[in-house]
Order: sequence, then structure tokens, then C-alpha cells
Amino acid sequence: MKNRVLLSAFALTLAATAMPAHATELLQNGNFSSGLTGWTSYVTSVDYGTISPTTPNSGGSPYTVQQAETASFNVTGSGTSNALWLNAGEYQTRPGQFFGQNYEGGGVSQIFTSLAGLATFTADIAFWGTRTDTGGIFSVLLDGVALDAYDFGTTVAGTTRNTLSFSTNLSAGQHTLQLQVVRPYGPAKDVRGQYFDNVTLDQVAAVPEPATWAMMITGFGFVGGAMRRKAKVSVRFA
Repeated sequence: MKNRVLLSAFALTLAATAMPAHATELLQNGNFSSGLTGWTSYVTSVDYGTISPTTPNSGGSPYTVQQAETASFNVTGSGTSNALWLNAGEYQTRPGQFFGQNYEGGGVSQIFTSLAGLATFTADIAFWGTRTDTGGIFSVLLDGVALDAYDFGTTVAGTTRNTLSFSTNLSAGQHTLQLQVVRPYGPAKDVRGQYFDNVTLDQVAAVPEPATWAMMITGFGFVGGAMRRKAKVSVRFA
């Protein structure tokens, strides 16, 4: 009987470790199909950063509140879809400095809640310009720390594409994710846009299938019954 109980417990352990992994998407509206729902615009500096692709701040002008936008664009090279649209840069220089010395801009952020565990991020990015220019540094930040970045450097006319990705262990609770672009120059007519699309942050958790639950419940019942039978004591009176 003892061996049967041990074998049953071992079978339950195997069932638990064989549970399939299911990914949970932690971000809202990562494909920007609903515009900027779930996302909040920000700039790296109110005095120097700008992100709006249609109404960017310019040197000497009164500062205006900056908002990112969305637009249909072929970010991946396989077809157009709605995407985050920025024209980020340093719109005016610091006193005594020149353009090209400081990187400014901004992007969008989102607060999300997670369980403790491994999470994986991916995003498609693209830069579009009409002549040779500085594309900017695209980055993804988690709780204020950059976990991946790509510097487009000097680009030629047309569209240049790449991706961002990372994997990290999250603690349970709220976190903030930022999609950001910075450039050392102000928005220009030849810089038409910086784009993010297909943004995902998946967290994998072990979730039992219905059949696994049934097997585990049956197994626990068997083990419990066996232990009860073992506990019975026969008493004989002379």
C-alpha cells in the first residue's frame, strides 16, 4: 500500500510539471489599432524635447503640449497597418550649445500589472526620411531602465527598419513601459516619421489543461482514500 501511495504522489508531481505554458499579453493596444488608447505621450524635456509629427515645437516658439500620433505605415515591410508615429528630437539648444550635442525627444508610456515571472518584449520599428539624415535612437524602457535600443545612425532617403526585444523577470505588481525616440536635432521636413508597431509584452505562466485538472483530482482522491484505508485499525475482543 505504501508503494502505491508513493507512486500516485509521483504521478501527480509529473502531471504538475507537464502543465503547458500559456502566454498572457500584459500591454493594451500594442498594435495601435485603437489609436493611442492605453498609452500616454511624454517628452524627455519640456524645455528641449518634442515628439509631435504634425505640430512639433520649434526653437524660439512658446512651448506647446506635445502629443504622439498614429498613422498607417509599412513598419515591417510586409504591409501597412496602424502604428505609433513620432517626429522626435531636440527642438531648441541649451544656452551656449549647438544642435548635435544633446539627444532629446520622447514617446509614449503605459502602466501595466503583472505576476512574478519571465516576460518577453518585441516590437517592430522604422524610420522614414526623404534624404540623408540622423534617424535617432529608438529604445524601450521598463521602469525607467533601457532594456534594448537601436541607433539608426545616418540614414538615406526612404524607409529603414529594425526591431527591439528583451526578456526579463518581472516582480508582481505595477510596472511602466516606455517607447522612446531621441535625436540630437530638431524636427525637419526631411524627417517624416519614426514608427513603432506590433508591440507585445508576453508573460508565460503554467496553466493546467482541463484533462490535467481531472487527472490530478482523481489522483488526489486515490491517495486520500489509500491513506484512510491504511489508517483503519482492527480491534478484536477476546
